[in-house]
Amino acid sequence: MSASTSTRTLLAAMAALTLAAGPAFAQDMERVEIRGRVVEATPRYDVKASCARVEEQLQSLLARTWEEEGRYGEVKVQMLLENGRVGVVQAKGISNAVSRKVGKAVHRLDCNQQAAAGPQIYRFSVDFINPDAPARDTGDTRTAGARGIRISG
Repeated sequence: MSASTSTRTLLAAMAALTLAAGPAFAQDMERVEIRGRVVEATPRYDVKASCARVEEQLQSLLARTWEEEGRYGEVKVQMLLENGRVGVVQAKGISNAVSRKVGKAVHRLDCNQQAAAGPQIYRFSVDFINPDAPARDTGDTRTAGARGIRISG
C-alpha cells in the first residue's frame, strides 16, 4: 500500500468516525438563546454548588404558591447561569400556574459566581412534597408530615 493510499484510508476512517461520533457528542450539548446569542453548554446537575442556598431560597419564595395551589409533584427546571446571575429559565410540571411561579422564583435566586468560566446550563427538579405522604415516599424523613419543597438534580 502506498503512502497516499494509506493517508486516504486513514482520512476516510477519521471522517467516518467523526460522522458516527459527532451526533453522540452533540447530544450532550444544549443550546439556549440568551439576549440574542446562542449558548452551547453541557447541562449540569449540581445547582447547589453554584446556588448554595437554593433550597432555602425557593422554600421561602414558593411558600405562598404551596398555600394557593395546594398541589404536590415535580417541576423540572432548566436555567442558564452566567456570572452568578440567572438568565433564561424554563419550568414544566404540576400545572402551568405552578410552573410559572417556580420560573419566577428561580429568576430571583441569589447565586455565587460559578467556578466554570462562561454560561452554564443547570437542570434540577423542584419537588412539592405531599404532607400526607409517608417518609418512604419522599425519601427524606425530615419531610414526613411537613409541607415544603426539595431540590433534586
